[in-house]
Amino acid sequence: MSASLDHLTFMPLDLDTFAGSERFMSGTRLGAAFGRGIKAYLAAQYQEAIEHFKTALIAAYVEGDERSQIYDRERAIIYLYIGNAWAFQDDWSTAQREYLEAVQTDPQLAEAHYNLGVAFAALGQIERAIAAFKEALEHNTGLYEAHFALGRAYQLMDDAGRAYIHFTSARELRPHAGEPLYYMGLMHQAHGAHELAQRCFGEALQVEPTFISPSMGDEVLVNKSEQEVADWYYRLSEDLKSQGYDEEASRIYRALLQWRPQENRAHYLQANLLARARRWEAALAEYRAIPPQDQHYMESRLRISAILRFMGRHREAYTELFNTARLRPNDGNVFLQMGKLLYDLEKHHAAMRAFERAVQLLPDDPTAHYLLGFIYTMLGHEGWALAAWRRAVELAPNAHSLRYDLGYMYTRRRRYDLAAKEFSYVLQHWPDDIETTFMLGLCYKELLEPAQAIPLFEKVLRRNPRHTQALYYLGACYLQVGNSSLGKAYLRRYEHLVAQEQTTPQGRIPAEGGRR
Repeated sequence: MSASLDHLTFMPLDLDTFAGSERFMSGTRLGAAFGRGIKAYLAAQYQEAIEHFKTALIAAYVEGDERSQIYDRERAIIYLYIGNAWAFQDDWSTAQREYLEAVQTDPQLAEAHYNLGVAFAALGQIERAIAAFKEALEHNTGLYEAHFALGRAYQLMDDAGRAYIHFTSARELRPHAGEPLYYMGLMHQAHGAHELAQRCFGEALQVEPTFISPSMGDEVLVNKSEQEVADWYYRLSEDLKSQGYDEEASRIYRALLQWRPQENRAHYLQANLLARARRWEAALAEYRAIPPQDQHYMESRLRISAILRFMGRHREAYTELFNTARLRPNDGNVFLQMGKLLYDLEKHHAAMRAFERAVQLLPDDPTAHYLLGFIYTMLGHEGWALAAWRRAVELAPNAHSLRYDLGYMYTRRRRYDLAAKEFSYVLQHWPDDIETTFMLGLCYKELLEPAQAIPLFEKVLRRNPRHTQALYYLGACYLQVGNSSLGKAYLRRYEHLVAQEQTTPQGRIPAEGGRR
């Protein structure tokens, strides 16, 4: 990329960086050379400063006096000053080489990485500049200049999301700095968001009354349609959300809604963010702002109901869905949610009717068939439940929990061959599941195939030696295959555990719908 970053000020280190190094600052050739270099540097006599700094580096190697020995950090800072002196003379290639010496000498020196980034940027190597600024932040997260520079770099690359994040971080580090706000305003203005741009410009002068905006060509007003500007707001918010900055994205939605209150998509997306943050009442208000004619209306009503249900306000949630169903009587998702609420309210027959209507409207939805089968089991209609769950498995063949429930229903109806097929499929994907292993063993036992049941019951007992029913059935299977000694041993163990516990065995057959 050949573009460059204007007005990225690099940061020369000042003398207090050398606190604690007074041992070489006086009485040595090194100290004398460094002192003369700093004097020339501050007087803007950069070529002379460079010569003195180089003399100081040579003296550190040549002199044997202990006072002349310097640490890597001190040597790196001298390289940094040399780089700065070249940079002030606009010789960025030479400055870059000195900054590289600095970061190689002391990789922990954040300011050296930052100045290296400035050199890369001045040479048009923006991606390398970004990497150097990020490296600076790795060593000093509070380096304002690095955040600001990253904001400018990402702005140049038209990556509004990352630019916004780093400008915001720079503002947090220096609340009274107007520069980040000014460039945020330019970014908004460049995309036609003039109202938000003017707000940023005004705030920049508010926090820093003496701030003077750079004389740049960036301030060209861009004429875009309102929809183009709104689309840019949405893109910026999506960028922020994708990087985990939900609160910043929420601010953008608020700005958009302040400008265009009729942006129902913004209401919906803002409500989703608020709901994710568990700010329930605020989320409900945003969802309710969406009118019936909008494409997001139905989903917003379902989410209102879900929030109310989560908050324990089931009757309000049902009323919300009932009113929605009157407006949209052919939307199956409304009836699906109504069925769940009616079940919560213990109105099982009404829930059954709601789920039946949902299945009519959503014939290819496995969840609708599953819930209908579930409510059928609650009401004792096992045959109907079986048909509903078979259809659900056809629609979602990889729903392993559903296959377990279907297998369990087959065992209740003594269709052990069909149950074994479902449990075997589940074990292919959940090989260590003890409940499924036990149920498959039970099926083989009932199918008079003890040789296949025995290893399954043994596997259960390896995981749970106190599984009483597995003990009992294992003993019975060994008797069936003619190994009476082992069979009797397992049965005695079973009787011993039952006598010990005098309670419901731990290894009981899972309760109805145990996978739910």
